[in-house]
Amino acid sequence: MDRMKFLAFLGSIAALAVLEWASPSLYHLLRAGAPPPLAWTAMVRGMDILLFLILFRVLAVPISAAGLKKPATGTLIGLGAALVLGGVFFVFAYLVRFLWKIDLTALVGPGGGVHDPGSLIVLCLVGPFTEELFFRGLCYTLIKTHTAVWIAVILSTALFGASHLLGGGGLHVILVPLCGGVVLALLYELTESLFAPFALHAAANPILFTKLI
Repeated sequence: MDRMKFLAFLGSIAALAVLEWASPSLYHLLRAGAPPPLAWTAMVRGMDILLFLILFRVLAVPISAAGLKKPATGTLIGLGAALVLGGVFFVFAYLVRFLWKIDLTALVGPGGGVHDPGSLIVLCLVGPFTEELFFRGLCYTLIKTHTAVWIAVILSTALFGASHLLGGGGLHVILVPLCGGVVLALLYELTESLFAPFALHAAANPILFTKLI
């Protein structure tokens, strides 16, 4: 990568970081004049994706590298991972609650109890797909093209966590996206299919947003 492309890469990553971390503060600053949180997030994500599409073009990285392949295999692996990881977590949470009376599940769900079908479709299907397309398909892929895998995991996970700070809330707001972001990035790296982290993400969100636990 020549010097100009390298500077464009670093500048775009910096601009993206500023955008993700500044958007919650800007949203709360606007208050009454701001659109609904979902609409605001969609606007920010649209700018993110536009930035990365331009950067893919500048750096000559093919869009086909974004992992939109092996849908059946990727989905099955993602659902299998959701079943295994979910089972391990619930067994561990049960043991902790039984032995030390600590409820780990309280750290996972935001407690909103979303049950509207339209909101569930957005939060549990549309949201996970667009987030995986951006954070793993575009962001992680582009960073990994020019850096080591561990750097791509850390940077894409940090951006993923920052994007979830809009609504405020407790420890889960940053803890779950950071832990989940690492798992989703590694799953994408191992399968080379965006459908694997999407399936895992889509399986986890109903639990997070409907308080099934």
